[in-house]
Amino acid sequence: MSRKGIVGFGVMVLIVASACGILSSGATPEGGGPETGRATPEPEAQENSGADMVPVSINQGLASLDSYSMTFTTDMLDSVAQERTVTTLVVSNNRDADASYNRTETRVETGDGELLSEEVQEQYIIGNQSCTVAEGEAEVTSMSDMAQVMAELMSQVVDFNPLIENPVHVGQEDVNGVSADTYTFEVRSLGAASDAEATRADGSYAIAVDGDFLVRYRLDLELRSGPEGDPEAEYSISSYDLSLGEINQPVEIAFPPECQAAASGGG
Repeated sequence: MSRKGIVGFGVMVLIVASACGILSSGATPEGGGPETGRATPEPEAQENSGADMVPVSINQGLASLDSYSMTFTTDMLDSVAQERTVTTLVVSNNRDADASYNRTETRVETGDGELLSEEVQEQYIIGNQSCTVAEGEAEVTSMSDMAQVMAELMSQVVDFNPLIENPVHVGQEDVNGVSADTYTFEVRSLGAASDAEATRADGSYAIAVDGDFLVRYRLDLELRSGPEGDPEAEYSISSYDLSLGEINQPVEIAFPPECQAAASGGG
């Protein structure tokens, strides 16, 4: 796959996942196995399936594909700030065309749903040409050989391992056009080192049977500093949703008119 496509996704995921606290830190959850950032499945869960219980890393999985489109959404409500922040990342890549597309949309609302701010940024990379579009304005740049080498390096350094603990195999089904093993899981290590209580920390995911890459992932969290109904209690409600589609299917990526105009000097 395009080196630039990998790093574009990797950097965005690093930023969002770090902010959301779901990036693997290398710490071993209570009752977990080696320091992989993911807990060793409980024996009873492992017995439910001979399939791998955890996927390969995001970058490793994407590197095995000729093309794909991926959407990663985080939705967070903070009781202290009384704000809800929804960030959506859309990433497409076509290895044969050496082209990638990244779109980042961030919406901030009040607890009552009033829109406070909205930012959208798009990036198109085709060959060594990059075009960034924000607020209707486009900027086209050429990537040097050094920049491409750094992109390759970053694609190896920056990666994303989803938080998964105590997985239980559910079955096998078609997910986004590929055969996948599906699982549910429950995170039990959150809040262990603080006064926060995880009143909900569970989710589901699907791993492609051929390739062991993550096809779908969802985690729902609710953290509270006190019982529900306590007016002094602080809480945070969040969800993390990743979906990989158009796997090895034709993905068309082309510069939009704004980029074409900027490249020709008319932007």
